[in-house]
Amino acid sequence: MMTYDRNRNSITTGSRVMINGTGQTGVITAIHGDGMTPGDLRRSKTVEVEGCEGQYQPVELIRLGLN
Repeated sequence: MMTYDRNRNSITTGSRVMINGTGQTGVITAIHGDGMTPGDLRRSKTVEVEGCEGQYQPVELIRLGLN
C-alpha cells in the first residue's frame, strides 16, 4: 500500500522514514489502510515503523532517501 508523508513524498512498506517530533528513524514494516480513502489514510494511525512502538499517521512521517 502507498500513501504520502508530511511533505507529499510517496511512502510504502520498506521506506526509511523519520518520525516528526521525536527524530526516531526506521523502516516502514506495515501500512494498515484497507478500505480507507486516501485522505482518511493520511490522517489515521495506520503505519508501523520498525524499532518504534505504536502506529503513526503518515503526516507524522518524513521520508528519508528515494525508496
